Formats: sequence, structure tokens, C-alpha cells
Amino acid sequence: MMYRFSRMELAQFAVFDENYSVEVTEVQYKTEVQFSFDKDLSVLCSKIIVNETCNEKPLLKAELNSYFDIQKESLNLLRREGRLLFPPMLLVQFASLCYGSMRGVIYAKTLGTPLSNFVLPPVYFANIINNGFEVEG
Repeated sequence: MMYRFSRMELAQFAVFDENYSVEVTEVQYKTEVQFSFDKDLSVLCSKIIVNETCNEKPLLKAELNSYFDIQKESLNLLRREGRLLFPPMLLVQFASLCYGSMRGVIYAKTLGTPLSNFVLPPVYFANIINNGFEVEG
């Protein structure tokens, strides 16, 4: 599979200072991963959305899109009956690259703030992504 990591886009980043207090010693994270594919450009987008909360109050929300240019010849390997099927392990790789970038973004953007005390924990996407992603192709 031949692809190139072409760009990232921080679509959303918000910190909810009004919900933070010095008593916050533990936070919870909810992470979502989504995929989309632009067949005209042969670009797959991996989107990671992270919500950081404390006692169900939002502290931080971030959304990062990572774009991967897929070589047209490689798409032929994914083609099945007029559709493209991106296998789970390939999606795990794309999600992992995007999530690692998200960890860095959150670290950099919260540096010098109280939220820098909380580091987005690693996630092993092979335990989460079990199905492929299928699109017209």
C-alpha cells in the first residue's frame, strides 16, 4: 500500500476554563475516530475527536483531521466489485498516526496552563477498529 501523509488540519480546539478548578486531579477522555474518502482526489481522511471532561463538565475539545494521499495503483488492491474496502489494520495505522499527532497538539496547546498536567493517554487502535471502511470506488 503506497500512500503519503499529506497534511493535518486542526478543525477545532476549545478549552473551557470556566469548568476548571484547582481541585481537578483526575480527568476522563472520550475519543472518537472517523474516516472519509475523496475518490476524485484519492485522499483518505482520518479524524480524531477528543473530549476531556471532569465530573461530566467539558474541559477541552479537539478535532484533528489527517489526510493521506493514496496512490491510485494501490487503490486497485482495495477494489472489490466496484467498491473500495480499506482493511482494519490499514485504518489502525491511519488512526494511530492521527492520534499521535493529536497528543502532540494537545500537549503544545496546553503547555503553561493547568491542563498541561494531564497527558492524553496512548490508545491501541487494533483493540478498537475491527471492521474495514467501505466506499464506492
